[in-house]
Amino acid sequence: MANASKLLHTTIDPENYLANLQPDDSGLREARNNIRAHLREAFEASSVALFGRPIRPRFFVQGSFAYKTLNDPAHPPVQQMDLDDGCYLPLSFVRGTRPSTAAEKFFEFVDAALDELAKRESWGRESKPTCCRVVIAHDSHVDIPLYAIPDDQFRLLEDRRSRAAKASADSAEMKDSWNDLPSDEVLLAHRNEGWKESDPRKIHNWFTDAVENLYGERLRRDSRYLKAWRDYQRLERLKVSSILLMACVWHAYGEIGGRELPPREDERLLRVVELMPGFLRGTVQNPACTEEDLNRIPEESRDEVADAFEGLAAVLRTVVDNCEDAREAVRLLRRAFGARVPDRPDLVSIVPTATTDLASPAVVQAAAAAVAAQPKRVVAAPNVGRSRSG
Repeated sequence: MANASKLLHTTIDPENYLANLQPDDSGLREARNNIRAHLREAFEASSVALFGRPIRPRFFVQGSFAYKTLNDPAHPPVQQMDLDDGCYLPLSFVRGTRPSTAAEKFFEFVDAALDELAKRESWGRESKPTCCRVVIAHDSHVDIPLYAIPDDQFRLLEDRRSRAAKASADSAEMKDSWNDLPSDEVLLAHRNEGWKESDPRKIHNWFTDAVENLYGERLRRDSRYLKAWRDYQRLERLKVSSILLMACVWHAYGEIGGRELPPREDERLLRVVELMPGFLRGTVQNPACTEEDLNRIPEESRDEVADAFEGLAAVLRTVVDNCEDAREAVRLLRRAFGARVPDRPDLVSIVPTATTDLASPAVVQAAAAAVAAQPKRVVAAPNVGRSRSG
């Protein structure tokens, strides 16, 4: 059997699958800052005339960027890195007119401001049902969903920021805190449906707590592996969403049992993937909102997705349980996950089992390599007592 854990993740070699998934998000960060500054200026200049009161929006990053599960896309420009930056206004913005009209005005204002900025920066623009999108490069975009929260909570945000600004020498770079948001009464603007109850903090808090207090970074890593595999296999076309995969990994951990999770990266991923087909053929409960089913895969496509996961499980099972050649282990994983799995047989170790021929060339070669890799040590001479000859 092969131990391919270091191909997936290791801290002792800079080349591994997880490292190769790490995106350069500097362009996203810079674009986010430019978009925030431009929208604040636009509201400051026009909000009184258009909305009857001065409004300064607040912003909170959400989604994969906030969860730290963002991967470099496998097939740009069809697939892109995205940064979701929620734009928040006081709820009174909705009052005094029909909610659908208020949502339309919100979208119209932000769309117009972003059109101006995109033209200046040579960015692309797209309109989505629940957000305004700015395409900043062939492989990345920024989404701005629009929210409204109760006025008293909005004023509380302003007061907190004002007090913090006085105490901070670098107030312009202050980070907004998720703890500042109210726990309920958050409305999301929808282009076709007006306003919908939606609190992105619930999922954010669930995943952050699961990583920090329950399962550690392995939950984040396994989520990123499966997201990257989905992208390589182009399964996003079947609505295999990132949050669906993250929830499935979490459910799999619970079914396996935290104490029973294999410490090896490849074995643990195998155990998770083996459970995925059963999850994806049915209902996948949102851990942050138990009444919500996260499985949006069309009924007619669920067998196709489940079959793909069964194929992945077969590959991982072959590597972990049956493979006796490091090069073959690398070949199998690259076939499943793509060329971002490094072509490094030296990162794979062959582990003999009770049924393995201990004299086989693969085992002998692996044993010799393991011995050769050990550092030389100077051992003190043994203390031998005096003796007498016959």
